[in-house]
Amino acid sequence: MARRNNANRLGGPGGDTSTPAHNDEELQTDGLSFIVPTEFVALPSRGQFYPPNHPLHNEETIEIKYMTAKEEDLLSSKSLIERGVVLDRLIQNLVVDRRLKARDLLISDRNAILIAARSSGYGIDYSTKITCRNCSTQDTYEYNLEEAVTQPPLTKKELKSLGVTPTENATFMVTVPSTPVEVEFQLLTGHDEHAMVDLAERRRKRKMPDQLVTDQLGFMIVSAMGETDVAVLQRYVDSLPLRDSRFLRKTYEAVSPSIELRKEFVCNHCDCEDEVNFPFTVDFFWPDI
Repeated sequence: MARRNNANRLGGPGGDTSTPAHNDEELQTDGLSFIVPTEFVALPSRGQFYPPNHPLHNEETIEIKYMTAKEEDLLSSKSLIERGVVLDRLIQNLVVDRRLKARDLLISDRNAILIAARSSGYGIDYSTKITCRNCSTQDTYEYNLEEAVTQPPLTKKELKSLGVTPTENATFMVTVPSTPVEVEFQLLTGHDEHAMVDLAERRRKRKMPDQLVTDQLGFMIVSAMGETDVAVLQRYVDSLPLRDSRFLRKTYEAVSPSIELRKEFVCNHCDCEDEVNFPFTVDFFWPDI
């Protein structure tokens, strides 16, 4: 399984940082001098998990452009949609600081950008289909994007209560419960998300079973008892007791900053009440489809 070190994943040393940020001329059209409006989006990560030389290190916001007809063309590109890169291209087009690479961003920060872009481009009302877990009936429900729920980074006190220790490399150390093994794990980026999708697609084409859990653990875990060899870590993941696997995934969820479209759901057919996360489906940027 391909794995990158934390610096490379997050635009660390050796990354391309030579491209200058947008200036006013780049945001204008010749002759008419129209300037594209921008906005500042709050980052769920607060910039805490990027290396010191990264443009977002300890930055709490990111500046993005409003979507234009150019971005609508991009979202209409069947080739980009089929290749699964359309949202990467969208993020890359929107960020003002050209040093930033869309896939270097943490998943939570990418989602915050997409929600902000969707709000400014199509409005704050998001309609999508939700399937009731009780009666399996699918119906259309609406969500106000201004009500998105953000979980910021945990404080040191909160991390300590979970038995988690942050490191200087923007990773976390925790000891799994079944065996006295100290595991170091990292937050996932757009690179990791796409790599997992690619792995799943290759297995689907070969009619192989999904390995969603072990894939996630493989990209999360940086070291175990100080061991960093990829092959050794993969064997560790494959033999990980179920209790430890669930513990690591729950710990990751607890410490990971996030932004969610969470809402109390009441089924129109059976009145079942539930809290659901509205998914980022095709309706999100293609509301008329």
